[in-house]
Amino acid sequence: MAHDVIVVGGGIAGCAAAERLAGQGLSVLLLERGPLAGGATGRNQGGLLPSPLPACGGLFAEAVAYYARAERESEVSFRFRPHGYLLVAADEEGMDRARGHGRALTEAGFPTHEVGPRELRELEPGLAPDLAGAVVVEGAHALHPVLAATALAARAARAGAEIRTHTPVRGLTADGGRVTGVVTDDGPLAAGAVVLAAGPWSRSLAQQAGSDVPVFGARGWLVRTVPVTGAVFRHTLMQSTWHGPVGLKRNGPPLLADVAAPAATATQVVFSLQPLPGGEVVLGSSSGPALQLDDVRDGEEAVALIAAAAARHAPVLAKTPVRAAWSGVRPMSPDGLPVVGPAAGAPGLWLLTGFGIDGMPLAPGAARLLTEHLVSGTRPVAAEPFAPERFHEDG
Repeated sequence: MAHDVIVVGGGIAGCAAAERLAGQGLSVLLLERGPLAGGATGRNQGGLLPSPLPACGGLFAEAVAYYARAERESEVSFRFRPHGYLLVAADEEGMDRARGHGRALTEAGFPTHEVGPRELRELEPGLAPDLAGAVVVEGAHALHPVLAATALAARAARAGAEIRTHTPVRGLTADGGRVTGVVTDDGPLAAGAVVLAAGPWSRSLAQQAGSDVPVFGARGWLVRTVPVTGAVFRHTLMQSTWHGPVGLKRNGPPLLADVAAPAATATQVVFSLQPLPGGEVVLGSSSGPALQLDDVRDGEEAVALIAAAAARHAPVLAKTPVRAAWSGVRPMSPDGLPVVGPAAGAPGLWLLTGFGIDGMPLAPGAARLLTEHLVSGTRPVAAEPFAPERFHEDG
């Protein structure tokens, strides 16, 4: 029997979409090639950090309310909590970037204020004494990403969705130019609509239906320590690289320069630190091209750079044992915004991808926008900045 909607991908976006769609009374089947949250969702630091991009402010606020409600109603806590957030700077050049980042965040609705070296040491005694200062950002939260995705999948199942893990989607089926379902190892599955929430893998699937969306993979590495002795970190810490919004300068397919803009052509590393409830910290972060999406060791030289950046900013970490290191592939778009809505030139196919580093804070609201569009046939005004056709030539 055909489902109303098949959702491909069991990360935070796919699980949120399944929950939203099933909540509207639709028959929903979610397919995930591995375990839930096996991709970028399960391989991030678990921070919900405010975005300076104006189009994303409303989605962030919606996510905070959404996760708070889901946490209250979940049988298993996914550790959703408010969390302090500091944009730290090692020197005056870094402070200038942090100030610009802070101004953009304030304009987007998130209050910020600057602190100098002495105040920074009072906030985080484990940081190096020669850091130039920081910008304090209000509104950040944290959660356990795997437990969060699992909780949303459970909510979707309670609303009537069927969840199938370890079920790879090999392709799409079509009839008369319209996407009619997917192909799995067990055969075809029919649906009235197919939602691709498979991160950077969404692109190759969409291409099978004649639709191309410029979402590509950027590999990021993280390092997890044992519980830190000699310091207790209380804030999410991030070295700002803010240079203003990316923004497409033209329409049409991405140029090589577009692809290079968000992730660069070589691995970049900036200091970040996410404290965990047990005293461990997750350190990052790197970003580099992921030309082989399934090569989990690709770019592993970033681990040494992450360790060096962490020791520079927080010397106490230099003697802290490392527990694990891993990488994930973020789905990036040329303009840094998610891709949400019907795929251009492929009726019946929908896209929910391109979240970059912001899948956790943006996916719940983006899933709602997609659901409203799919059910009503009319794109919500708030979804306009995320329309897939923004990358294609007019007319």
